[in-house]
Amino acid sequence: MLNKVFVDTSWFKALSDPKDLFYPKSHEQLIAFPKSIQLITTNYVLDESFTLIRVKNNLDAALDFRNTLVEMGDILTVVRVLPQDDTKAWDWFPKNWSKLSFTDCTSFAVMQRLGLRDVATFDDHFSRAGFNMLSYSLA
Repeated sequence: MLNKVFVDTSWFKALSDPKDLFYPKSHEQLIAFPKSIQLITTNYVLDESFTLIRVKNNLDAALDFRNTLVEMGDILTVVRVLPQDDTKAWDWFPKNWSKLSFTDCTSFAVMQRLGLRDVATFDDHFSRAGFNMLSYSLA
């Protein structure tokens, strides 16, 4: 049973954008999470998410996303990226993976530091880095 899941930018974007291809899947996953779930993300992921949502949609969508995060407060923990995570991220960053962001690399480092294996994402970089992407349905 899942109890701790890392949350990536692509999942947050899908959750907040009805035009996103994965919008229905992100909502299905959110509903399917057990009540005891702890969602974990980083300050870097939130930075990237706010910027992406604002650029791809608009300021109002980014502000709505902020409100969604407030509503998720009981199940969402934001972890700060530490200097050692930044350093460890450089192990992944040089990989020749199309569109691999430094934020993804810091996420890999934080997940390793915290012992997390499962990730809510639609970004296959996490699978390539050895993490377990949640299937589209948790059933």
